[in-house]
Amino acid sequence: MGYSLYRLEFTTGLHVGTDRGGSSLGDGRMTIHSDTFFSALCCERTKFGDINRLYDFFSSGALVISDTLPYKGEEYFLPKPVLHTRNSKGEGNHKLKKTLRSIEFIPLSVFDKYLKGYSDEELEVECLNQYFGGLVTDTKVSIKHHPEPMPYHVAYWRFPEDTGLYIIVRFENQSALSYFEETLFHLGLSGVGGKQSSGLGKFNFKKVSLPEKLYELLEDRDADYQMLLGTALPEEKELEEALSGGWYTLIRRGGFVRSEIYSEIQLKKRTIYMLSPGSCLRKRFNGSIFDISDGGNHPVWRYGMTLFAGVRL
Repeated sequence: MGYSLYRLEFTTGLHVGTDRGGSSLGDGRMTIHSDTFFSALCCERTKFGDINRLYDFFSSGALVISDTLPYKGEEYFLPKPVLHTRNSKGEGNHKLKKTLRSIEFIPLSVFDKYLKGYSDEELEVECLNQYFGGLVTDTKVSIKHHPEPMPYHVAYWRFPEDTGLYIIVRFENQSALSYFEETLFHLGLSGVGGKQSSGLGKFNFKKVSLPEKLYELLEDRDADYQMLLGTALPEEKELEEALSGGWYTLIRRGGFVRSEIYSEIQLKKRTIYMLSPGSCLRKRFNGSIFDISDGGNHPVWRYGMTLFAGVRL
C-alpha cells in the first residue's frame, strides 16, 4: 500500500458546479469533489470499454482518492476542519477572526498551529489568506430550440501561474496505480467538469513526492479525530458508529446522468447527502460506491470512499 500525489496544471478554465444544487452554469467553485472526479474517470473509461475494471479497483479499495485540493507553489492546502474546540483562536484580533470565518483551506505547513491554537506572532493572517485565482464569466448566445437568440453566462475558474489542484491517491499495487495514471492522462486531454465541449477543464498532471507531513497525517489512525479529505458516506451498517461523537456537515449530491444509453431522455441521478471534506469523526470508515440510478438502463455509481487525515488537538 502506498500514496501518490498529482498536481493538476490546468491549461484552460475549469467549470465545476456549486454545492447548492440547481442550475449553476453562471456560478462555480474551485475544487472538484472526489465523487465528481470518480464519475469523470468512469466517463473516460467507457470510451475504452473497460469501466468495470475501474469499478473493481475502486470498490475493492485498491484505489482510493481525495478531493482535488489547492496548491500554490510548493505549499499544499487541506480542508478547514469542521471542528469545535475550546481554543479561542484569534481572541481580540478581529482581522484574524474574520479571516478564519471566510477561509476554506489551511496550509499544510501551519496545520498543527491552526489546530492547537496560536498567538499572532506564531501565525500571520497573510499565510491563511491566499489567492488561488477566481471566477471568470463569459456571455454566450444559444440559438438552438429558441425562436430568437438567447444570451446566457458561463462561469469558470482561472488559476494563476504556479497554482492549481492536487489529488492524493492511495494504491494497493503498481497495476492499479498505472491504470489510474493512464486514465488521468486521457482525462486531462478530454477535460473534467462542465462545458468540456467549449474546451474547459483540460489539464496536464505532474507526479510529485508526497510531503512527509502529509504522509504522517494520512497514516495517523490514533489521532483525536479523523478528518475527511473528500466527500464520502459510510455504509448503513457503519453509519451510527462513524458519526458518533463527530463534527460534520452534509452536502447535497445530485445532477443529471451523462450517458447516451441510460435513457432516451436525460434523467437525473437519485439525490443523496454525503459528508463534506473537512468533517471530523472519531474513527475512520470504509464507505462504499452507491448505485444512484433511477429508472435508467444501467447502474450509476456515486463514489463514497475517501482518505483521512489524523487531527490531534
